[in-house]
This record gives sequence, structure tokens and C-alpha cells, in this order.
Amino acid sequence: MKKKSLASLEIAAIVTELQFLINGKVSQIYHQNREILLQLHAAGQGKQLLKIVPGKLLCLTNDKNAPLRPSGFCMQLRKYLDNAFIKGIYQKHSERIVVFEFEKTDDFYLIIELFSKGNVVLTDKNLVIIGALEHHVWKDRIVKTNETYIFPKAENGWKELTKEDLDLVFKKSDRKNLATCLATQTGLGGVYAEEVCRRVGVDKNKLPKELTAKEILLIFSEIRELLRLIENSKGYLYEEQITPFPLTEEKLLGTTKTYNEAVALLRPLELTSPYEKKIHTLKRTIDEQERAIETLKDKILLNKRKGEVIYEKYVPLQKLLDIVHKLKETKTWAEIASELQKEKKIKLVNLKNKTTTIDLQ
Repeated sequence: MKKKSLASLEIAAIVTELQFLINGKVSQIYHQNREILLQLHAAGQGKQLLKIVPGKLLCLTNDKNAPLRPSGFCMQLRKYLDNAFIKGIYQKHSERIVVFEFEKTDDFYLIIELFSKGNVVLTDKNLVIIGALEHHVWKDRIVKTNETYIFPKAENGWKELTKEDLDLVFKKSDRKNLATCLATQTGLGGVYAEEVCRRVGVDKNKLPKELTAKEILLIFSEIRELLRLIENSKGYLYEEQITPFPLTEEKLLGTTKTYNEAVALLRPLELTSPYEKKIHTLKRTIDEQERAIETLKDKILLNKRKGEVIYEKYVPLQKLLDIVHKLKETKTWAEIASELQKEKKIKLVNLKNKTTTIDLQ
């Protein structure tokens, strides 16, 4: 499967499913290449293996591939977290960051960064860094031993957005279309931004600034609905995606009981052949074209029916046109609209949009 990392919404679904691990205990830690494995004991659930691939994914797994020699970072994690209890598991706002709170002789945080190249950082209760898988120095953040860990600056996250926040995002957005705006400026990601557009029936290519108040309300309500859906997530498998709830207009290949099980099927560290990438791209293009063809077929049938109705009602329509032409000789358009509304078949005259709604039944 092409998918190599998790979107913010998918991380939220994973974290929701992992809540049963709270009060569980760390029994062993392994580290090989870019993969960290926490062996845990959850009350009433027995042994659980939690796989962490920084920058990629986090999930429960049944695969245990323990290296013979632990890395230095692995030894450091064992020193502080062996036999530690899990006090809490949460996603930091809408960011692709998961935080584990541990309690042993003292409290510790294990911060898992699932964005960009990713990282795993161990801190004390004051967020002072004890150790990190990778050390980094940026203009506004330093990730290395003895520095205070600073979370990346949070933008307008989809989980915390109010209706007023969303209004402002759309009003100020300079993105080329609605889908891109939702994906990048609320953190939904491309897949779920397009899914929201499909579910509410708003064109994903529409400019954000052109949205009506009704459309914004529909979009906001649907984002709230996504939060409800991930509270009882499952795994839905598609050609290029795995999601915690079903996608519209996508061919479902299979399901799993939990979203964690679906994520565990991914192999983010496996190299993909450039030919395989090209094949996936072509398949997706074909699928999109086939969906577009079906949409056009529906429009053709609808327009054909419209044409047939107009032909059937040609005589009364021609009479209405004759009335308009006659009225134009002596009256303004406002007066014409007033006269037309006296006709039983005329339901609405909109001078601003220059349209007339006629009942042809």
C-alpha cells in the first residue's frame, strides 16, 4: 500500500483506541533502525506491543522483531521507563504529536513526533529533555538534552475550530480552492478535506472566500461529525488509503475490527519501486476519470429530461416569452417581474440573478 504516514485525524482515531492502555505498565523496550517497540501490560488485556515509527505511524502490533543489541537511546528509555505506569495518552491539539505520560519514581513524558522526519523525545515532568532519538536546532526550537522541549506552534486545528474560527480561515485564505484550504489551514489533510466537501455537497474547487454562510455551517457541522465518527473507529482499507470510517465514492477493499489493526498493515519503511509508484498514480487517475464519467452520465440524463420537459411544454413557454417581449415595449424590468408573478406558472422572478423559476408540472 502506498500510504506511508498518518494524518492528524487518523492519529486522533489511534489515540482514542489506545486509551485502554492507561494504567498499564511498561515491561520492555526495543529499538531497531527507525522503529521503537514498547512492550506493555494492560490491565485485563495482557501483553500489548506498541510500535512507533517516528514521522510515520503509531499503532498496536503483533510483530515483535527484537534486536540482539539495544541502542543507546533504547537503553536510556529502559532506564527511565521500565516498570513505569502509563498515566495518560493524548494528541497535542490537532498536531501530529502524541504524548505519553509515565509515572515511576517521578513523572516523565514520551513525546512522539509523527510529522516530517519525526522524532521521539523523553522529558521530565517539566519538559526538560532527558534524551531524544534525533537532536535538532531550529530558529524557534531546540531538541537536545537539557533543553526545554517546546511544542511546534499550533495553527487553527480542525479539532478545536469554532464556527467563528472557520469563518475567519475562509475569509483570509489565499489558497487556490476549498479542499487545499481545509487540508492545509485546518490540518485535516487532503483525503479528509475532499471527503468533507463530498459529504456536504460543496465543490472542492470553489474559492474559500466565495463560500456562503450556509455552506460554511455545513462544513463546520461535518468537521464536528468527524470527531464523533472517530470515537468508534474501525479500519477501512482502500487502494491507497486506510481510514477510521468509510469514504464516499471510494471502492472498499476490506475492513478490520479496529483502526490500529489497519495501521499495523502498513510498511512505511519499505522502499517502493518507482515503477510501482507510477502504476499507483495511473490507477488513481483512471479511477478519478471513471468517477467523472459517471457524474457526466448523470448530468446528461438530467439535462436530457429537462430538454424533453421543455419540448413538451413548448406552447405555454412560448406564450410566456411573447408576454415578456410585449411588456418590454412599455415597461421596466421591475414592472415586468411584477406582471409575470401574476401568472400561475411563474413561481419566482429574481432580477438580481436574471432568472425565472417556472412550474412545468
